[in-house]
Amino acid sequence: MVTRTLTFFDNYEQIVENGFTMPGGYTATVDSGDGDYLTTHTLVDLKVSKQNINSKYTLQLAMYYLMGMHSINPNFENIETLAIFNPRLNKLYSRTIADIDHDVLTSIASDVIAY
Repeated sequence: MVTRTLTFFDNYEQIVENGFTMPGGYTATVDSGDGDYLTTHTLVDLKVSKQNINSKYTLQLAMYYLMGMHSINPNFENIETLAIFNPRLNKLYSRTIADIDHDVLTSIASDVIAY
């Protein structure tokens, strides 16, 4: 799995930050959290489950994106894609942010994160 992950990033995009935080993006409702990787244009979460992605994973990824956009972390300025890479299954799941329903992101921001 380590080799698959290294190969993935060698062939995908340059990592600009790993183990990132979102200072300024937290709220009283969500007051902590850190993500896996930011590349040049993608927020990547690593999952090593035997199952395919689920709503819990995609919600977490959307929350990281929204909190990052509210944060002072400058590496979020160029994020265009959200992705989950599973080295166990050797699968990448990705979606450009422009293709995500704006109402869904607005709902997560207000109802889940409480902006």
